Amino acid sequence: MIRTNLRNGVKFDLACEFITVEDRELKAMIIDDALKTEIAELHYGKRMPLPEVSKLLGISMDRLLKASDEMLDAMIRTSEEFSGWESGDQGQVTH
Repeated sequence: MIRTNLRNGVKFDLACEFITVEDRELKAMIIDDALKTEIAELHYGKRMPLPEVSKLLGISMDRLLKASDEMLDAMIRTSEEFSGWESGDQGQVTH
């Protein structure tokens, strides 16, 4: 639903208001994941500059950079865990 609204020109926060999940934590996770998906597709996939992504989504650069940094940190942790798992140095991959 968020993606459909975004594709129809609705800004990110307004698009998220249509989520009908009552669990606050789950709703926050859905919104966080949706934002990171948009960043991945627009910035890393389509090479759209971050200021343009910020403007398109209608969110601040601070919020955009925070979400992007969190996403990249998670990818690095997963890569490190997987690398250790492959070499037998660590337990199971947790992500």
